[in-house]
Amino acid sequence: MNKNVKIIIYIVLLFFAIVSIYPLYHVVITSFKSVNEYLDNRVLPPIHWVTDNYKVAIEQGNMLYYFWNNIILIPAAMVFYLLICIMAGFAFGRLKFRFRLPLFLIILFLMIFPQMLLSLQIFQLCAKFHLTNSYLGVILVWTAYFAPFGTYIMSTYFSTLPYEIIESARIDGASTWGILTKIATPMALPMMGILVIIGFQSMWNELPFSLLLLQKMEMRTVTLGIAMIQGQYGIPDTTQSAVILIASAIPMLVFVFFQKYIATGAFSGALKG
Repeated sequence: MNKNVKIIIYIVLLFFAIVSIYPLYHVVITSFKSVNEYLDNRVLPPIHWVTDNYKVAIEQGNMLYYFWNNIILIPAAMVFYLLICIMAGFAFGRLKFRFRLPLFLIILFLMIFPQMLLSLQIFQLCAKFHLTNSYLGVILVWTAYFAPFGTYIMSTYFSTLPYEIIESARIDGASTWGILTKIATPMALPMMGILVIIGFQSMWNELPFSLLLLQKMEMRTVTLGIAMIQGQYGIPDTTQSAVILIASAIPMLVFVFFQKYIATGAFSGALKG
């Protein structure tokens, strides 16, 4: 390749890297500035680094309440989410039964609906069953909305498992449940790691359903709390940046912890595909 072409490619890649990194850089440096310094200096790092914004974000922004709600909601929702995705994915990916393809197409069809389109119907349904302002309502709605995509991922992976393994287990007398729990699920651990990341990030960042179903302040999630914090308290940009970084800490830790499964799952999928 021509040297000049390489230089142009590197310049373009560097430009896109800077464009991608700058928002994170801006939020980080803003969170360590005082309000007066932020008004005078919005681009460069702060001259005097302050941490008061994080204290205000935790105390005045009620971040501890919101984190506690997420700690209750997300693990419970993830249990239902993983169970449904794994069992439904195995059924559609490896079992043979009547109407399997039409049912699978219906699940794929559910993935195209945006949250705002379903919000009114979801709210009316939850209100009818007295599930508004309750953790159970949010858990059920999250599971129902995010499970179709997870089911698609797991069904695609289970369909690549060698059929000889399944048949050998059946010959040895293993039941369908035994094959799922003792053979298929252990083999699918890399994809389950990816599923955890996708499900956790989706539930952590979810807003429309939480906004409709959780109307009490003490029950709000982190994302909902951040969305409401500006109008309710008039918090400046410096404190809002601290709030955003605090809220981003847990998803980043989850991603770092499970990132090895992304490479493992992609590699195993490449081998089997």
